[in-house]
Amino acid sequence: MFGTVLVTLTCGAIFIVLYVFNQYRRNLRLPGWNQRYVLVTGCDSGFGRILVKQLDKAGVHVFAGCLNKKSEIGLKQKCSRRLKPISLDVTSEKSIAEAVEYMTSIIPEGQGLGGLVNNAGVFPISAPLEWLTKADYDLTFGVNLHGTINVTTACLPLLREGAGRVVSVSSDSALFAWPGGCAYNITKWGVEAFTDTFRREFYNTEMSAHLIQPGAFQTSIVLPEMMAKKFRDRYSSLPDKIKKHYGIKFVNKWRENILNLPNIQDTDLSKVTDAMTHALFAMYPHARYRVGYDCRFLWWPLSLSPLWFSDWLYSLPRTNLR
Repeated sequence: MFGTVLVTLTCGAIFIVLYVFNQYRRNLRLPGWNQRYVLVTGCDSGFGRILVKQLDKAGVHVFAGCLNKKSEIGLKQKCSRRLKPISLDVTSEKSIAEAVEYMTSIIPEGQGLGGLVNNAGVFPISAPLEWLTKADYDLTFGVNLHGTINVTTACLPLLREGAGRVVSVSSDSALFAWPGGCAYNITKWGVEAFTDTFRREFYNTEMSAHLIQPGAFQTSIVLPEMMAKKFRDRYSSLPDKIKKHYGIKFVNKWRENILNLPNIQDTDLSKVTDAMTHALFAMYPHARYRVGYDCRFLWWPLSLSPLWFSDWLYSLPRTNLR
């Protein structure tokens, strides 16, 4: 009896010590972390906008890449003079080159870029892959995948000089490819592959690469009312044979699911921006950050489950034609 109690107490004490040590280790930051220069893309709204405000408040020198001039003005008004908003279209090589040139002129010689957050992203339409057009793929690939690759590659000289970290926003869809998100899914799997390649190619340097895998969060990338309208409009434009194949019952059910998205979306975006900050400045960052209960306790376990089970669970219903 005494032996059992002793073993239990010993195990409990070891657990507490390990937990405290892990928390201490997790909170360690790089020396002078808040004096670094960091570029964040996609700062017009959502994660990017919240992140740059957090970093600016902490004293970090932030270059905030915005697509719209109005967003730049808004950030200037709400942040310190350290923050430098930049007009940045991640689909334009010219825009990226101009941003890099501007940062090079601002960053003190020899300091370089301490971090890059590839946050810009789009999800134009949620619909079966048979409904998607080349334009849907081109837009999604251009921002989510090619934008991440091109911005990172263009920033490499500055990142190398600053022993910088590349933090890219992936998705739970890189763990589990959802029906209705084909173009988006492909880009996020691509971002994962690009990041893994980067990390291994530059393993023996001071640079590193990290992934943020958010679950369902309430950002402007997913606006249910707009998405439901796009879905219905796209259905109306389909050839009659395809419309007949899917049927109005299927369409109404899909629209209902889209409109119910807010019920499962997390409104606390700081969970994601805190993970980004940790990836940028922690002494011991993770390669991947799964953020959100759905990502950690639904999509990740499903990604490990037998395919017959996950395919059955998330398959589309049979349509009107066999």
